[in-house]
Amino acid sequence: MIGPRRWPLHPAPVEGEVLSSWLGRVAACYGTDLEGLGADIGLRIDRNTRDDIDLDPPSDLVDTLAERSGLTLDRLRLMTVAGNVPWLLDDMDPHPDAFGTYARQLSVLRPAGRHKPRQVPQWRPWLPPRLRTRACPGCVANSPSPTPHLLLWGIPIVSSCPEHGCWLEEPIFTRGYVYLAASDLPQPRPAPEHVLALDGRTHDAFTTGEVSLPGRTIHCGVWFRLLRTLIDELSAPLSESRAATARTVKRVWSEAGYRTRDGQTKWYPFEHQNPSLQLHTMEAAAIAVTLLESGTINGPGTEAALFRPAPSMTIFDGTPPPPAPLASSIMRGKPTLMDSFNAAIASAQTNPEEARTLFAVAT
Repeated sequence: MIGPRRWPLHPAPVEGEVLSSWLGRVAACYGTDLEGLGADIGLRIDRNTRDDIDLDPPSDLVDTLAERSGLTLDRLRLMTVAGNVPWLLDDMDPHPDAFGTYARQLSVLRPAGRHKPRQVPQWRPWLPPRLRTRACPGCVANSPSPTPHLLLWGIPIVSSCPEHGCWLEEPIFTRGYVYLAASDLPQPRPAPEHVLALDGRTHDAFTTGEVSLPGRTIHCGVWFRLLRTLIDELSAPLSESRAATARTVKRVWSEAGYRTRDGQTKWYPFEHQNPSLQLHTMEAAAIAVTLLESGTINGPGTEAALFRPAPSMTIFDGTPPPPAPLASSIMRGKPTLMDSFNAAIASAQTNPEEARTLFAVAT
């Protein structure tokens, strides 16, 4: 019996590429589209199921792709949001206490435990109702069509491309269908340094699993939650904060060049905000990190120390220090304890009373 045929040739996924983008490039390699590729492997794949594929694809789809392509299951899952559980988010299924567990356990600008409890039904960290179609103009221009689309571009946890130093742009194509002439590409717009620095750390979290801060290196799971905590503190109504915290939040938004909370009159979680508000909030978060690291503002939260340089410490290497030179009694002008002891012995050798005194002391 002949088993299912393997794909003899297919483009390799690039680092960070989202699953539907890679499938779109595989389909283009065979002169078909996602729907035709799905028919070839006996599964339904089309543009309407693109978000499902990139969020949490069915296990039979992943198993079939691994069998046909030769890629490992782990490699394929990393091309989806579900493959980044439990670091990017705790679980793909929303839980009633998910918001408080994820965004309220740490603290930076607000003292620990000083927040209004919130229940956000059906909430998942970082994930908007639909994944975004943003892309980096520099990455698109440097890649042959169809251009790979990165998983990070679809999640509003980053706003820029640190490699090319520009903002991500909302393109005129959908994920996995990037066929554009050079004249059709969005023009790159330089992003500010503080935004590039923040997004660079998030890129490190996704690619290396850790992030370097002034105080130490932290795990990517801590970084995602720390950043989401900071966003929550900057987005919360000022009436829920102490006066000192409110002043700090106002200063951060002012430094970012926007009204406090970007003029929101009602509270919405970051994931439900419109793209413009999400962009401004991420800019404010980048400004807050810059001010914390420069010592311009001091966060009373427990984890604010992560943004401050670690205290200098001298570690004992095990080598004993050299002995201090012994100064003679003549140089110091007064007798040492040993000098006094020797003098008492000498006196006792000739004076019976001194001898009895010394004996009494000794015994």
